[in-house]
Amino acid sequence: MPAIAFTANTRYGSGMKRHLHLVLGLGVLVAQFVFGAEIPAKKAGSDYLRFHEKAKGAALQVGIISLQHKTTGAKVDLVGAVHIGDADYYRTLNKDFKKYDAVLYEMVKPKDLDPGKLNQGRKQSSVSFLQRFMKTQLDLAYQLDEVDYGPKNFVHADMTDKQFAKRQNARGEGMFQLMMRMMKEDMARQKGDNGAADISMGELMRALFSPTRAVDLKYLLARQFNELERLTAGLDGKEGSVILTERNTVALKVLEKEMKAGRKNLAIFYGAAHMPDIEKRMIKNMGFERKATRWLTAWDLPARRK
Repeated sequence: MPAIAFTANTRYGSGMKRHLHLVLGLGVLVAQFVFGAEIPAKKAGSDYLRFHEKAKGAALQVGIISLQHKTTGAKVDLVGAVHIGDADYYRTLNKDFKKYDAVLYEMVKPKDLDPGKLNQGRKQSSVSFLQRFMKTQLDLAYQLDEVDYGPKNFVHADMTDKQFAKRQNARGEGMFQLMMRMMKEDMARQKGDNGAADISMGELMRALFSPTRAVDLKYLLARQFNELERLTAGLDGKEGSVILTERNTVALKVLEKEMKAGRKNLAIFYGAAHMPDIEKRMIKNMGFERKATRWLTAWDLPARRK
């Protein structure tokens, strides 16, 4: 899912991105009501996010892509993120982040906000409340509550809230325009899908009223997150977007700065939807090549009741 970290007082950013968590996760529901269409659920995943079925249960997994610079040997891990996940997922990330010279993280926030003090006396916005509500309903944890942004190796690699708002105003890129762009692309692509299993409204309603609601909803949502690249194409459009493309540019400029400062072992910690474009640019323009992929479980799903 296109993932973004916005602080609670980032008004547009918070609303846009936290709604996208619901739209991309519950996109099936939105598209069915608005367009009267079914969204196909595919089993095959992308390089950055996948729904992995196991002998007992399943998992929503995030890819960690390891790249290496052909000349300097500098190593960069693209650590994709989902913003609502298992507590163990975030504990693993906190442990892994200690090994890097620098962790470049996403967060549209005020310039002077200390990310290590995100939850100290801050007023919760309505959309922040909504996402925490989703976290509770799905029996998951919330990234901004769990990830430790305080270590010295954490480097902000994103726009400030003012920069973000200014660029979106310049583009005329509002929440409604992005939502419609994404949905139109999604509907167009559905016409070319043949033989894919659909998530029906009946399945969704059964999950909502199931005694194991959290597990059943996670199964449905995890399969939708698996449509990462398809949904992202609709969100970004031919001209790119501030929410993805321009923020990726900021992240890569910070990466270049950190490499010039001598950092050799780095991570880019951004939402999984950012990673296709970031990796493409690093390979095409910055002299990197892919070396390996490993998978980290964000949602560990138990076997469903028959």
